[in-house]
Amino acid sequence: MSALADPERLRLYARIVLGELPPREADSPAARKQLGKLIAAGLVERLDDGSLRAGPEVFRRARTAEPVNGVPRHLTGFFARGRLTAIPVRPTVRHELLVHLTDTLFDADRTYSEREVNEALRTVHDDTAALRRYCVIDGLLVREQDGSDYRVPQHA
Repeated sequence: MSALADPERLRLYARIVLGELPPREADSPAARKQLGKLIAAGLVERLDDGSLRAGPEVFRRARTAEPVNGVPRHLTGFFARGRLTAIPVRPTVRHELLVHLTDTLFDADRTYSEREVNEALRTVHDDTAALRRYCVIDGLLVREQDGSDYRVPQHA
């Protein structure tokens, strides 16, 4: 929904929905920039013939509280194409994200080397050091004193 927060992008989206955007205007540099964001957000798709279609599916998905691609609904804004685009600044939101990541990337009955932790975290974001550090600080991963191994803590 944040893709529609920009008034210019919202006008462009409305014109696409109403079928009032001529193809030549859609190819202008200003429109291409805004279209890229609408397409990336899943609000618009370019068809094989070059025309544009506004897909209502994105609104149907937004209404449901179901996870999208396994990501809890309230965290999907931090992901694009299965990758984490930003680490949340707010500690409570960051903690919820880290809980999701540790639950999906690590097994509780296994010990991981730092390299294995980095490889798992790299599947979602390139700043593995920050994610690893936040997971340790939040108590979601326990690091051995010598830094050699990590594990998911056993909760009673």
